[in-house]
Amino acid sequence: MSKKGILFDFDGVVVKSMEQHFNAWQKAFAEKGVRITPDEFFILEGQGIKRISYLIGRQHGLGEQAIEEVMDRKLNYYNRIMTVEFYDHFSEALDFLKKRKIPLGVVTGGLHSRVDKIVKQYFDGIFNCLVTVEDVKRGKPFPDPFLKGARMLGLAPEVCVVVENAPMGIEGALKAGMTVVAVTTTLKPEQLKAAHFVAADFVEVRKILQRLL
Repeated sequence: MSKKGILFDFDGVVVKSMEQHFNAWQKAFAEKGVRITPDEFFILEGQGIKRISYLIGRQHGLGEQAIEEVMDRKLNYYNRIMTVEFYDHFSEALDFLKKRKIPLGVVTGGLHSRVDKIVKQYFDGIFNCLVTVEDVKRGKPFPDPFLKGARMLGLAPEVCVVVENAPMGIEGALKAGMTVVAVTTTLKPEQLKAAHFVAADFVEVRKILQRLL
């Protein structure tokens, strides 16, 4: 069966923003005397700001109030440094899919206000659906956001392909019964090996999608 719909993660796939998110987390945790590494954050990406804050905070012995304060400070730092950047050859991959009239969607652990604003500004009319962490009761690594995305596209899960950059998103998409293409924008190939395909960049992503479609 050929695949008929593509669901993209947002941060680390549609936009090159993970480094900015990490810098904001790093500054916020440093205020509490906690030093974090990029891999420590990147491996958790996709689960939403609240869950990431609690997972890292608890691991480093922070209490609930301190964790809440870190979360607020992270948002503050990120809003100060945020710029919109894209990965090389991502636009060519989108152009290919648009010409094929493939239904496209975004499934993200990001907050709706930020993601929706960027999508409307840079991708108006391109994506047919948007599912954020605020649109489901259970976010990644549960399948719920991906299943919601498939429903919004009017497609069965098994005919959808997910493009992800992090293990939590890969896990959720696999649980949803979807084909997963991972791209190594933030993590090493061995950290993404659960996906059906692992691509080094968006040139490879496009070639994989071309074969699947």
